[in-house]
Amino acid sequence: MKFLKMIFMGVWSVIFGAKKWMGKSKTPPKPRIILKGRHAQMLMAARRNNVEAQIELATCYSEGDGVEQNYTEAAHWFGEAAKLGDARGQFSMGICCANGQGVSQDYEAGVEYFREAAEQNNPGAQVSLGLCLQKGLGAYPSPKEAAFWFRRAADSGDAAGQMSLAACLQAGSGVDKNEAEALLWFRKAAAEGLAEAEFHVGKCLVKGAGAPVNETEAFQCFQSAARKGLPQAEFELGLCYQNGRGTAADLAEAYAWLSLAAHRAIPKAREACEALESEMAPEELQEARNRLILLAPGQPHAAPEKVELEPELAVKFQTE
Repeated sequence: MKFLKMIFMGVWSVIFGAKKWMGKSKTPPKPRIILKGRHAQMLMAARRNNVEAQIELATCYSEGDGVEQNYTEAAHWFGEAAKLGDARGQFSMGICCANGQGVSQDYEAGVEYFREAAEQNNPGAQVSLGLCLQKGLGAYPSPKEAAFWFRRAADSGDAAGQMSLAACLQAGSGVDKNEAEALLWFRKAAAEGLAEAEFHVGKCLVKGAGAPVNETEAFQCFQSAARKGLPQAEFELGLCYQNGRGTAADLAEAYAWLSLAAHRAIPKAREACEALESEMAPEELQEARNRLILLAPGQPHAAPEKVELEPELAVKFQTE
């Protein structure tokens, strides 16, 4: 992961210079990108160091909005904005480096960009920097500093920062363990509609972590998160219906949600479905499958084979 610190266009200058020095390269020139209308106006403004135009043009390239999607061009213009000190450009360049979008994957460069933007109070960069420090990506692991940046983002009202701080407090990672405060931050993130936060509030209330056990509210949290498509919540909701936890027992509904979780490779969901099948009458099983069709139209009914899922850093470009 160690690399030379250089700006994106500088890298391409080095590559081009090396090819020219060899003297025998017949590589055809890169096709010229011709922009029209508002995109042409953006380009003209971007070339005059208009930061807003640079960010807008980069975002268009990253999303394929009115132009052919081109991560290389996106990274170039995010980089130009970053060089002018724009926090959005710095954060987005950090994402480009961390994900290898438009540039070679380089966590150390990503951390530098995240830190520059984080110090300008960009919450996305603060959370991303915290994740890198927590996982030791491009920087020496520092749970304490990671928690510091998560709190900065959380205090600004950022739901991802609130979630990340809550997880630190729950585990005692970089801060003193405090389940009550963890639940408080999970609730704040859940109030912003974050499905993962709703799921964690539910888990806390099932276990009595940070607050007394409340199965009814836990069920409501799992239901809300499951309806937003969170696989873990689908599994927990199925268990609630199976065991009558926080709601009336309903084996058909339990089977439908557990099957959906099984399709998403949630551990133990497949086994739970098979166990339910042995308990259900044929008409109950048919009803369950009908409900599954309503939940996930077009998906096969049989639970899939288990697959191994690889974690990934899911971060997006920030344009606002």
